Amino acid sequence: MTQPPPDMPSSPEEYLAELQRQVFDGWEQGADFFDERWGDQGDEFHHGVFAPAAERMLGLEHGARVLELACGNGGFARRLGRQGIQVLATDLSPALIAHAERRTETISDQAVDVSYQVVDATAERQIVNCGGPFDAAVCIMGAMSMPALRPMFGGVWRVLKPRGIFVLITLHPSFATSGYRFAKSEEEDEPHGLTITRYLSRYVTHGVTNSQQKEPQIYFHRPLNELLADAFASGLVLDGMEELAAPEQPMAESRLMWNVLPEIPMAIALRFRRP
Repeated sequence: MTQPPPDMPSSPEEYLAELQRQVFDGWEQGADFFDERWGDQGDEFHHGVFAPAAERMLGLEHGARVLELACGNGGFARRLGRQGIQVLATDLSPALIAHAERRTETISDQAVDVSYQVVDATAERQIVNCGGPFDAAVCIMGAMSMPALRPMFGGVWRVLKPRGIFVLITLHPSFATSGYRFAKSEEEDEPHGLTITRYLSRYVTHGVTNSQQKEPQIYFHRPLNELLADAFASGLVLDGMEELAAPEQPMAESRLMWNVLPEIPMAIALRFRRP
């Protein structure tokens, strides 16, 4: 992680605590905005790309017990619940958990076994206190909002059954969270690629999920080798990976510039297993 600026706490512990406070404030204060944008099933990229990838990699059977970290307003938890999966869905933000509970209570097509709990995924003890053992765990697009990943991997290892699966989907560290900009020609406004200027060093940055978001979120870039090192140090092994591109769309119809770059993955899905 980059060194704290002069106005930030000087010790590493204080710096991490301050970063985590900023993460919490961002999600808590933006909860209403995100809930409205995500709706019942998540935005088009979540329900069209991330959720199907997570389902493929999890390979769950009816009655499986799953722990979800950074669940947001519960879109994926409800998706699993409709398939007969038992889900304990957790998030750092009490406001997002409240939205998740409200939306789950309104499901009328069938009963779903989904419960919610406020849990900080950067606190290993809080994950362990979720109980277990779980057949699987999942975290979709939450890791880039965590200043430290080792506690999450360690907590997941401790609550998974032997041979249990953990699927992590995050922005692709080689492209979408690194120092990039869309490459455009002088004649056209449509991007034809990316220019990458920074990758190997860890750093903190800010960004928005779409043009309507008023306040930027804090994000943490880490190269892929460091992301994997934290998982391996916790005892998990990698046994599956998918690189995920946005669905191709003409620029005039797209809400994301990534939609016109189908050869460049915006996200990566990693499947770990507890030996």
